[in-house]
Amino acid sequence: MHISYMTVSIPLDVDTMNEIKGLMQETLLGDKANYTSLLSVDELTDYYLKGFCVLAYEDETDKLVGVLTAIDRIATLDFEWSSVVSPNVRKQGIGEQLVKELEKNLKLRGAETDLALVHENSEAGQQLLKKFGYVHDFSEITMYSNAEANDTFDKVEIVPYNGQDTELIEVLVSAFGDTEEEAREMIAFNTETPNRRLIVVKVDNEVVGTVAIVDDSDKLWVTGLAVHKKAQGRGIATSLLNWSKNEAHHLGKTDVYLDVETDNENALSVYKKAGFRKNNHTKFYRKG
Repeated sequence: MHISYMTVSIPLDVDTMNEIKGLMQETLLGDKANYTSLLSVDELTDYYLKGFCVLAYEDETDKLVGVLTAIDRIATLDFEWSSVVSPNVRKQGIGEQLVKELEKNLKLRGAETDLALVHENSEAGQQLLKKFGYVHDFSEITMYSNAEANDTFDKVEIVPYNGQDTELIEVLVSAFGDTEEEAREMIAFNTETPNRRLIVVKVDNEVVGTVAIVDDSDKLWVTGLAVHKKAQGRGIATSLLNWSKNEAHHLGKTDVYLDVETDNENALSVYKKAGFRKNNHTKFYRKG
């Protein structure tokens, strides 16, 4: 079997997207695992997303048998990537070659850092990463809850961000330990990317929390949920989560999704109490 490799920039064309979706269906049947979210497949036609894909084709049939997606989500030359190979042609070095092609492209693009995402049950994927010098950095759980109409957040004021940075920066610095520059970058990304909206929550007319919501096909993603330390323990995060489920319902979405690091026990507890359930578990590897 001879395999050809090609690199294409995001956004992808319709034909390539259909090939990737076909490969996702093939791996779902073979592995009983859905790699669509791991490879950010639903985002690959986004003109505002920075990144590239490495595609592996079997020459005789011109069939897509492997794909690697690498995304610079906030345009800082920090790439997140993941890959998958058709179950029918594994153990033939295709995964290794995809990573080698990745390394070439990261160097060409002047990448600052890269993080590899792998499913918790993929022993082969984790061994491949270790072979290339990657070490486990952290793990995340993806959780979801059904969209639903509710008004359990009406004790606080939840409104779109209006461009006044000072209080919001203070919230982000307090909650995440960010620098002011990092907080400004996060605000800029969430306000300048078309499919994102930045929301703040006020108590007594003071901004004490924030969340960004991301429109993604039939679901709404929640990201960057933060509450100032002085306002924690007062149900602010729960109010933002309930507001997000209500917003998803009114937008016609079926579910709300979010990611949380496995060692963030406080956040996990809040999300579980708010009705969020585990969808999958992703391990992140960094060049060691």
